[in-house]
Amino acid sequence: MSEEFRSKVAQAIARVEALPEPERRAIFTEFTPARIRSDAEALIARRDAGEDMPLFGTLVSVKDLFDEAGQVTSAGSRLLAGRDPAREDCEPVRRLKTAGALMFGRSSMSEFAYSGVGLNPHHGTPSSALVPGAIPGGSSSGAAVCIGLGITDAAIGTDTGGSLRVPAAANGIWGYKPSHGLLDARGVHPLSPSYDDPGPMARDLGLLHLMTEVMAGRTLPAAPERPLRLAVPDGAFTDKLAPEVSALFEAEQARIASAGHRLDPVDMTEIGAAIILNRTIVAAEALEIYAGDLERLEEVGDPRVLSRIRFAETLSSEEIAEAYAERARIVALFERKMEGFDALLAPVLMRLPPTIAEVEDQFDRLNVAMLRNTSLINLVDGCAIAMPSPGLAPPYSMTMLAGVHGADAAILAAARQLSG
Repeated sequence: MSEEFRSKVAQAIARVEALPEPERRAIFTEFTPARIRSDAEALIARRDAGEDMPLFGTLVSVKDLFDEAGQVTSAGSRLLAGRDPAREDCEPVRRLKTAGALMFGRSSMSEFAYSGVGLNPHHGTPSSALVPGAIPGGSSSGAAVCIGLGITDAAIGTDTGGSLRVPAAANGIWGYKPSHGLLDARGVHPLSPSYDDPGPMARDLGLLHLMTEVMAGRTLPAAPERPLRLAVPDGAFTDKLAPEVSALFEAEQARIASAGHRLDPVDMTEIGAAIILNRTIVAAEALEIYAGDLERLEEVGDPRVLSRIRFAETLSSEEIAEAYAERARIVALFERKMEGFDALLAPVLMRLPPTIAEVEDQFDRLNVAMLRNTSLINLVDGCAIAMPSPGLAPPYSMTMLAGVHGADAAILAAARQLSG
């Protein structure tokens, strides 16, 4: 087992080192083979000493938002690149290391995690692992590409409006946004504390589930398999879909129904219309964090990110307070609408991922499009998983299962049933 692990680590490092330098910089903000090899040897020593490590042998990249002892948490930004290294691991990283996972470099991201497409003008934007030149999805861009290219088994990222599920979709892997607060976010650099959630991406569902449990410090038990009752949204999530996504979603519904599950339409129009609340709340909370850095960001920041932060300067305190109150009402409305259902079934994206060049030319429109469906789940304080879609070419992960806050075990169990 030890030699197999050493060989796996060596092969993964070799894959990274074989990448062209610009591509490697676009995927990793930090990659130090000597550190990785040393950490691998330490894991082998722990295992040889008899320590139980359920994630031994698992390679995990770390989004550049998570504190790791001795590493700089730069959040994909030149503003923060000169910070002192973190003194200790944040809790999700500590728990993964305790379980035997090998932290395999720090992955790139949209600056401050404020984008659903994955652009970064500072270190470059990696292509999707599936389609050269297509966006990687954001903000956890490098994390998803690492898995899609077969370099790592898994990754940890964050999801404020879809930043785990959008890149999972764009790279054909699994991505999970847990319920808010399920994972300890202390030591994870914030964008919008009301929305930010750390979570995993992985090649397969079993590993995704195990990583979620390890980071949460609790078991999320599988429920007995039985026919599921799924809500199919109308008036939101499924409106204005691109023709190819609409056809895919119809095929997914037919596949799931043929397996004996029940699909019922549910009117989500009011929830869809409330999506504007996210822009207000996220921008307001981001401005609180970066209010003292705006002039510096004019010099060193991504102008697309800065403009989104500065939107909050146009808002009154009354408008912001009203947005929080209305969001609470929408969360309660979603909970009522989901009564009696095991999960909501929807497409992850309303269209297939565009090219990097298209997004650079039309950022505002395409960023909104990429985030529309996923961010509705953040709005309603839910949990959700992005699942690979059978028969789709390229094999994007376009199927999303979602539930109310606290339904994590049920959503992961439903995903296992529907993907089997």
